[in-house]
Amino acid sequence: MKSFTTVILCLSLSCAFSQQTAKKTYVISANSSTPTLYNHILSLDVNTGKILDDLFDPKKTYSIRSNSFQSYKKSEEKDREDENSVKSPVGGSVACMAFDAKSNRLFYVPLQLSELRYLDLKESEPSFTCLGNQSLNLLHSKDDVANQITRMAIGADGFGYALSNDAEHLIKFSTTGNPVIQDLGVLIDNPNNKVFVRSSCTSWGGDMVCGADGNIYLISLQNHVFKISLPSKKCDYIGTIKNLPAEFTSNGSSVDENGDLLISCGTSYGKTFAPIYKVKFPSLEAVAVESRFSGLGNVSDMASSNLLFQKSVKTEEPTKSVSGSVTTFNQLAEATENNLPAISIFPNPISNGRFQIKTTNMKDAGVYKMILLDVSGKSVMEGKMTISNTKTNTHTFTFPAQQSKGVYFVQIADAFNRNIFSQQLIVE
Repeated sequence: MKSFTTVILCLSLSCAFSQQTAKKTYVISANSSTPTLYNHILSLDVNTGKILDDLFDPKKTYSIRSNSFQSYKKSEEKDREDENSVKSPVGGSVACMAFDAKSNRLFYVPLQLSELRYLDLKESEPSFTCLGNQSLNLLHSKDDVANQITRMAIGADGFGYALSNDAEHLIKFSTTGNPVIQDLGVLIDNPNNKVFVRSSCTSWGGDMVCGADGNIYLISLQNHVFKISLPSKKCDYIGTIKNLPAEFTSNGSSVDENGDLLISCGTSYGKTFAPIYKVKFPSLEAVAVESRFSGLGNVSDMASSNLLFQKSVKTEEPTKSVSGSVTTFNQLAEATENNLPAISIFPNPISNGRFQIKTTNMKDAGVYKMILLDVSGKSVMEGKMTISNTKTNTHTFTFPAQQSKGVYFVQIADAFNRNIFSQQLIVE
């Protein structure tokens, strides 16, 4: 009887925690003194406007983990960087963020760095991990706006998805343990689209959320809405959000506990309109959230643990997506990925000096380059991978004998020298 009571108590606590998490929205905002420097991370209750947690204040000191996952803390005043420095835990200004409830991590990419980072919320004090060489280096310069990552969300399949401004790089990453990062490539516009997803005038910036129907929903800065289907990456234009103030731009988006879309404006401070609106599907009509958000500056991005349409999707039955087509989907299980391109390394860790890279369902056959990096980012080995049109290709490499044991990073680049895959390799 005692053990049964304990189980019931644990389930009750778990349910209460899930409800609290569902009502929490994470935001990246700017202070009124620096209205376009988005580097303040906090969580709030959108329904009440109350700030729940102050997770990152740029004026304070936090624990940081580097590529080698060795923890260090900035302690001396001379080591403290200016708010604008990309060497801070948030890397300057941030315009994309996603919360993964399973790992309790808040993922983000600094605007001027092609580097996936995360804030670990499990620890008693906030600590940051910078994945560095593990990340895909998309930027040609710090001002390369086209390749900046400005949209991010966690999918119903448990993976994170991020998108560059020009929509040429849909990035997929795992969220638990040591993240594996992969470039799925370019979004494909439906020829019938009235607005194209790769247009810089209409479709750059903004944010995206993931639906319980298995799709990704992109909301551009100019308030246009697209549906991205996986694994095809086909992009369908849905429409423009209605009833927004003339100056409102959709910088951030998230989903509330009822499965409804929330959007936020990055230039609302000092304006007469509300900083956050709720958007209904399929009408795309927006209604202002009238909560008083005291102390909240301009918001560049939002994130939550919720999925769009989550209330309408049952776990065992086919349901209708927003477009009306029937989709069979289990919200509690990872989506099948039989047709998605995949790259894996085995064994890992390695002890006999040899490792293999297996590629599956690669869309583009050709010659790829394998690059082995040490923790400082120095290339210690390169090799070629000739990938054919067959479903699976396997390539074997020998670890350089002169290199010491430790942590390394394997990157794979395509014919255009774009990194499409990155993963840590441990040598014992």
